[in-house]
Amino acid sequence: MLDSIPVIGVPIVNGFKWIQRLVSSIDYPVDNLIIINNNGRGELTEELDNLCKINYYYIKNIKVCHLPANIGVSGAWNLIIKCYMNAPYWMIVNNDVSFTSGFLKSFIENAEDPETGIVFANSSMSYDLFLLKDWVVQKVGLFDENCYPAYVEDVDYYIRCSNADIKTISAGLSYFHGEGENTYDTTGSQTWRIDPSLREKLDHSRLQNEYYMYHKWGSNWHDTAGSWGPNRETVTYDIPFNNQALKDLPLSYTFYDLNFVRDKHLGF
Repeated sequence: MLDSIPVIGVPIVNGFKWIQRLVSSIDYPVDNLIIINNNGRGELTEELDNLCKINYYYIKNIKVCHLPANIGVSGAWNLIIKCYMNAPYWMIVNNDVSFTSGFLKSFIENAEDPETGIVFANSSMSYDLFLLKDWVVQKVGLFDENCYPAYVEDVDYYIRCSNADIKTISAGLSYFHGEGENTYDTTGSQTWRIDPSLREKLDHSRLQNEYYMYHKWGSNWHDTAGSWGPNRETVTYDIPFNNQALKDLPLSYTFYDLNFVRDKHLGF
């Protein structure tokens, strides 16, 4: 592995205090820290711009990408990858995560095995903090932006990686997530907890996205969420939408259904 982390990408919708905590917890060299401002309403612009003006010992470059509207979790993750397309890997982190001392060094050491494609922080293999290698994206593709604005984009990617025999590992490391005072205590999604008006819209999104997954992967798709690993239940389809015409395509099949996404728009 490299002696510095090429990219840490952090999407944010709200909760500036969390990203302050995250940045302050970085104790290993990072070439590029990119913050994707997914707020879309100008509520974080000044604070994030001021954050970039501070010199951080371990961070070579820190940049904020202010988006005119919320493009969802998958869109933000894909944007991180696209902005640094030449990176050998990307470390993608929720804004309400922070690192324990020595975490980053140990975490990237877990990615030294060239056959490992994705590294998760702990045994739950949660996508709140993960490392994704470039060859996985080349083989499997980007995250499905139809899973807008959030929910099940991680399960979808897991299914695709599993079908492609991508090796994933858990680093078994502790970190902070949300308001918990102990390592890996979590209070769940901070986005709607900070802005409760979003909860109903996000719940609607979850239901719509689950219905989409049913059509994309079959009736057993949800079994994968609770059994990450080689012993999971086999999904109904090995090919998205059970479309055999896609079987021999050189790239993973994804598409972007504008009307489907518009139906779930958060309003900003």
